[in-house]
Amino acid sequence: MGFQKITTLSLTDLFVQQIENMILSGELAVGEKLPAARELSVRMGVSRPVISAGMIELEKLGFVEIVPRQGVYVCDYRRKGTLETLIAIMRYNGGIMRHKEVASLLQVRNVLEQLCLQMVIENASDEELDSLAPYAAAIGDPGTPEETAHAVYLFHHELAVLSGNMLLPLLYHSFQIESEYLWQWYIRNQGAGKLYKIKRELYETLRRRDLEGALKEPGEYPEAGWQTMEDGKNAF
Repeated sequence: MGFQKITTLSLTDLFVQQIENMILSGELAVGEKLPAARELSVRMGVSRPVISAGMIELEKLGFVEIVPRQGVYVCDYRRKGTLETLIAIMRYNGGIMRHKEVASLLQVRNVLEQLCLQMVIENASDEELDSLAPYAAAIGDPGTPEETAHAVYLFHHELAVLSGNMLLPLLYHSFQIESEYLWQWYIRNQGAGKLYKIKRELYETLRRRDLEGALKEPGEYPEAGWQTMEDGKNAF
């Protein structure tokens, strides 16, 4: 286990994080005008340059709109946001995803997964499919839920690479933390052995180039507890 460098967020990062949380929690409503930089500086105990830099970053993320000579207004981030906005949403509340976020992630993942598997079967060579064997085998190695979830992520990320699509690996990597959280939940509630069996069967369908078999419902979340968990509760 490697030791990670401990870093401290800058005042600008902390300011951005606080305003993000206020918007995502609904404390700041869409269309609401934020206090002037001078007032925020006094109330939050940071300099005006910190406020200005933070507002520019929040505008890039689609959370606010800076209107010259009028002020700063809260945006509908669903209309103005980017992939970075989506990642900020998923990591809101310390990475504990709410039901609607989990449901949305799984819906999009299902679409991307089907595209990825189809492209792998169509584009990957036999040698490339054989190269997946160690990734699939690693999922069955004894380990912690975190280690097994990471092995599953590596397997799916390699599938995305073999698909030949340039964006799929980047999208999978962008949601690594969130995906591993869900797989950890599955392992703790359904068992690592069951997850390994699912992934092993998926690998075998790919080797046979069985598109119909590969596109079947993955079955990773049968009767999943996250469907009934309350917003803000940690499923793990």
